[in-house]
Amino acid sequence: MKNVLFIAYYFPPMGGSGVQRPLKFVKYLRKSGWNPIVLCPEPGAYHTFDDSLADELEQLDIEVHRVKGNTPFHKTGAQKKVSLPNWLTQILRKVSVFFWLPDNKKGWIEPAQKLALELIEKKNIEIIFSTAAPYSNLMLAGNLKKNTGLPVVMDLRDEWLESHLIKYPTSWHKQKMKKIEAETLSQANVLTVINEPYKESIGSRYPALDIRVINQGYDPEDFAVESNEQQKSGKLTLFYSGLFYGDRKPDLFLESIYELLLEKPDYKSKLELHFQGGLDAQTLLLIEKYKLQEVIKDYGYVNHKVAVKNIMKADVLWLMVGHMNHSDKVTVGKMFEYFGTKKPILALVPEGGTRTLLGEYGAFYTANPGSKNEIKSELQKIFRDFENKTFPIANYKFVVQYDRSRIAAELAKLFSEVIETNQAKPMES
Repeated sequence: MKNVLFIAYYFPPMGGSGVQRPLKFVKYLRKSGWNPIVLCPEPGAYHTFDDSLADELEQLDIEVHRVKGNTPFHKTGAQKKVSLPNWLTQILRKVSVFFWLPDNKKGWIEPAQKLALELIEKKNIEIIFSTAAPYSNLMLAGNLKKNTGLPVVMDLRDEWLESHLIKYPTSWHKQKMKKIEAETLSQANVLTVINEPYKESIGSRYPALDIRVINQGYDPEDFAVESNEQQKSGKLTLFYSGLFYGDRKPDLFLESIYELLLEKPDYKSKLELHFQGGLDAQTLLLIEKYKLQEVIKDYGYVNHKVAVKNIMKADVLWLMVGHMNHSDKVTVGKMFEYFGTKKPILALVPEGGTRTLLGEYGAFYTANPGSKNEIKSELQKIFRDFENKTFPIANYKFVVQYDRSRIAAELAKLFSEVIETNQAKPMES
């Protein structure tokens, strides 16, 4: 069994979408001959902690090393849940970009580097893998490459310089980030990204960089839900899993539902809108404004195990990618868990990578997130298909390629390739 130093920031007991990719890699890499030795910070202050993911990690018996993060989120001490309103989160994100580049997690680089060098010396580490966000993880991996000469695979779950989540306050900030990105990625033997649009975008900036696509996915073990747990209300259940934030808002969707129920009052007794993840105050006000309380069921925050069980009970899963910066390149991790259910998906997304994948998935309805007419039209199609029992069927061959165990096997194969290439270089010179 070969050892890989596996660097992650978001890791159990932390929860949320950013935890899924590293955790599932760690879960399945050993099946392909690689033993992950995880380096991550102590959790500190965070908005979501997930006991089911923590239990899953504990059952894997993986070696995990944690350091004190020395970031703004660790000033309060040990693990602490914090909940901030959306408007305050947006303000803090702007402040963060202004004062901390590449991100406000870079305070964990120094203590993590010290421990990493000790682990490399003691654990016979053959390769370093680092997944971002935060981008500080990649800077850490780059520093380790300079110090040890070990090959490094860097992983991006979002774009970097052109991330849809970053709004630069000045041109200076963007140029500074560009410099950090270039210096850091120059240390990567290979960069892995989650989709082709990111590969093309980053590749256009760094043509010499070896970039591979290692997709997001779903864990089939999470979806082993008995059929008797399916929804029995007899109503059409539209389900949204996750949070609303930034440009990803439900405003037009809820208005479309409201108008559709006015036009077709009989639909109201046949419809349920389910939400999990936590509804913010603004969304709750919209629900009240459109008098939709009777058709709403809000589960609030639930752990990942319960979240998967809930979406397995739904009829149609609702997905959103708003008109944010570079949204045509975005493929959200949640979509791949939706694929794992093989259920129909209502996708309010712009043209781009997400629509392309949905076309291959097959079981979908799609509308422009800014077009109320398109949204209402798709909702009517969904009602007709529900009543006629003619929902579109998912393409099974397409779905299975996103099995997390298969994706981890791809990563393991890449590790071996990188090591062989790295060892061959001195012989070629």
